[in-house]
Amino acid sequence: MELPRPRILVVEDDACVSRLMLRWLAAWGWEAEEAHSAAAALECFDRYKYDAVLCDVDLPDGDGIVLAGAFVKRSPALIVVIASGSPANLDRARLAGLNEVLEKPLEVEALRTLLERKPGFFPA
Repeated sequence: MELPRPRILVVEDDACVSRLMLRWLAAWGWEAEEAHSAAAALECFDRYKYDAVLCDVDLPDGDGIVLAGAFVKRSPALIVVIASGSPANLDRARLAGLNEVLEKPLEVEALRTLLERKPGFFPA
């Protein structure tokens, strides 16, 4: 019997960046979905169970750090990775207790390494 693939939500307002991330994640064995706004991300989160969320900070309808905090409150075991091109945003994320941060533009291997460090969530 094949184990279910881990599920990740990519919250990114730039559709080209989001789709690139979806391709990377699918190649690594993740079942990946995308949301382009905070509202869409909340809707997805209400419908499905995720093992991880990769979240941009600057969303058209909200702050990704606040959104990520709401996700963690609802699902404390959730892996949350914050991505931003602004060092100040990454510092804000850390101050909010979100320690998994990546600077944009994302380096594919940095993302993969971060996800691989999380036991039980990365496919063999």
